[in-house]
Amino acid sequence: MITLFNTLSGKKEEFKPLKKSEVTMYNCGPTVYNYAHIGNLRAYVFVDILRRTFEYNGYTVKQVMNLTDVGHLTGDSDDGDDKMVRALKREGKPFTLAAMREVADFYSEAFKKDLLALNCEMPHEMPRASDHIAEDIEIVEKLLEKGVAYPTSDGIYFDTSKFPAYGKLGNINLSGQLAGARVAVNSEKKNPADFTLWKKSANDIGWESPWGKGFPGWHIECSGMSRRYLGQPFDVHTGGIDHIPVHHNNEIAQSEAAYDVPLANYWLHNEHLIVASGKMAKSGDNFITLQTLTEKGIDPLAYRYFLLQTHYHSPLNFSWEALEAAQTAYRRLVAQFLKIKKEITSSKESESEAKPQIALLTKNLNNDLDTSSIIASIWSTFENTDFSSVAKIQIVKEIDQMLGLNIENQAKKLWQEIKNIPEEVKKIQSLRDEARTAKDWKKSDELRREIDALGFVVEDMETGSSIRPKM
Repeated sequence: MITLFNTLSGKKEEFKPLKKSEVTMYNCGPTVYNYAHIGNLRAYVFVDILRRTFEYNGYTVKQVMNLTDVGHLTGDSDDGDDKMVRALKREGKPFTLAAMREVADFYSEAFKKDLLALNCEMPHEMPRASDHIAEDIEIVEKLLEKGVAYPTSDGIYFDTSKFPAYGKLGNINLSGQLAGARVAVNSEKKNPADFTLWKKSANDIGWESPWGKGFPGWHIECSGMSRRYLGQPFDVHTGGIDHIPVHHNNEIAQSEAAYDVPLANYWLHNEHLIVASGKMAKSGDNFITLQTLTEKGIDPLAYRYFLLQTHYHSPLNFSWEALEAAQTAYRRLVAQFLKIKKEITSSKESESEAKPQIALLTKNLNNDLDTSSIIASIWSTFENTDFSSVAKIQIVKEIDQMLGLNIENQAKKLWQEIKNIPEEVKKIQSLRDEARTAKDWKKSDELRREIDALGFVVEDMETGSSIRPKM
């Protein structure tokens, strides 16, 4: 049994899909006007774990993740620049749809490379908002026909007063909301929370519609694409917690008002990555990309390990020290896996002793994706003298299926690196291990510096050390 925290109900629930053995899942993807920062990427590691959890439990998953390449304003208000238009200005490109597509192509590919570097399974569909304008127009027309939307001089708006359940996701209270409290004041809006379904173009860029050239509202894009690829309702919708108050409540309102059925049955949201200056954003000093980590010598898989040490529903404080500690732990994990695997001398050792531990790990995974407990269990497994080497390897392989840390492949890579280490460096490593055993820390440090000067990194473990070339 899988239990998940459903933002819609505000509690953990047993997961029951619409169709037996099948899961349909929509993930709010990035707005591809810039690189994704590592705070954004927490959301996509989370949904990868969610998908792996379903698949580990035998479900067939259809995962759809949109790429927003039009219509996303710089904030939740209905005023301001479109983010893609802002990218055109930043990069000195002409104000054309072709130039917008060029920018989107570049950052979409960069995002996909980030997913692969983090060992995320690629979604089955990654639709582009700009390819689904017809779906958006269809929903807006239906809302107008039903009297749930109305025109203004700058576009078409959704009338939140016509949807009594508005704000049900996260129990958003609108009763005390005043004009201007959340969005810019617009005298033509009937209610402060009313939002754009179609925005007329202010610079002659856009798509033709029954209401003039313009752009779909950011929220309508997700309604159009999720319905197109998954139908309505579907099983699971995910996003960051910042999507709850506005974006996801708007999706629910317009989709359910248009078609009179739920949009999704389970809504899951990940918490923010927090830096010293607050929530990570694409402006200021806290805009850190995966490429930034790589340039500082951090393996993307070590960042994945760092994320999985904390439950997705809890805020995660970022620091370089914590990330470096996670990288050290991850590399020790890989080295320990390799060491134990090399110790196996007979295949006669039974794997059956691993089954109770694997059952416990599965229970943790199915308990709202308790990855932190599973990470801790890796180390307890290594240290458990009651487990044979075969059982330990089997358990860690199962964990790898759950968490996607790519441990076995990284161990193979490490073994190749070890075999290619020069004998001179191995000799210094051996002398250093002897110095550490004798607690001669001064000599140990001197030998470490020698190894470093030769272009290698040594990492200490409880028994001996591992060594690898510098990145």
